[in-house]
Amino acid sequence: MILVTGATGNIGSHLVAMLLATGQRVRVLTRDPARIATPGVEIAVGDLAHPATLAPALAGVDRAFFVTQVGQGIEPIAGGFAEAARAAGVRHVVAVSSGAIEMVPQPLRGRWHADLEVALTGFATTFLRPDNFMSNTRRWAPVIRERSTAPVPYPDGKSVPIDPYDIAAVACTALVEERDGVLTLSGPQVMSPREQVAAIAAELGRRIEVVDLTPDQARAGYMRAGMSEQLANEILELMNRPPRPTTTVRDVTGREPRTYATWVREHRAEFA
Repeated sequence: MILVTGATGNIGSHLVAMLLATGQRVRVLTRDPARIATPGVEIAVGDLAHPATLAPALAGVDRAFFVTQVGQGIEPIAGGFAEAARAAGVRHVVAVSSGAIEMVPQPLRGRWHADLEVALTGFATTFLRPDNFMSNTRRWAPVIRERSTAPVPYPDGKSVPIDPYDIAAVACTALVEERDGVLTLSGPQVMSPREQVAAIAAELGRRIEVVDLTPDQARAGYMRAGMSEQLANEILELMNRPPRPTTTVRDVTGREPRTYATWVREHRAEFA
């Protein structure tokens, strides 16, 4: 039995389908059973923020996928899960961490995820350290739809964006084959936000203007959208780091990671 947390998220929704396709028994942890419509899965009601709710979800589980929201409270959440997983006899956990751990100097996000990795002890572990998610560009969608503009700080900064589908594919292999270790993940291509906007424009067949935001303007916008100032500063800091391409997706799955153009094509309606 494999327990999947975050089963309705960008990674978990793909992972559940992949695990079922390989014939695995899958149980999903959710606060709201009504959100789970996937046939063939067991549903366990619980909340990572409340470890006392996890024992029934982990009963009979031998492998688990762990993902939680990034933030200052990430360590106690990971620690509570680890304690419950150890008590249940889980033997292997695949967890989403962050490539920011490997950056020098280490940014705040890296420190948070380093704490997460330390907290997940007592069983075999695989830590997935992805680069910038392609799905992060969804934040441009409302403005692209309404005004055909994309307000972006550091529009020529570089990253190696990865499709959450590929993170799920690596997680699936790690769970099924019980691979231990650290896997640093990236997409296939070093890209700037300006190049990503151009890919969206090409898919939509219309011009989209890149609006170059100052860091202060971007920070204010992130905070208006509900981010803390700390997290907004963290995102801006990560935009100034050099890209770190890897071949891990290909090495683990046997195929090339999916391109940003493919991701945009699949999510075209969000930007149109």
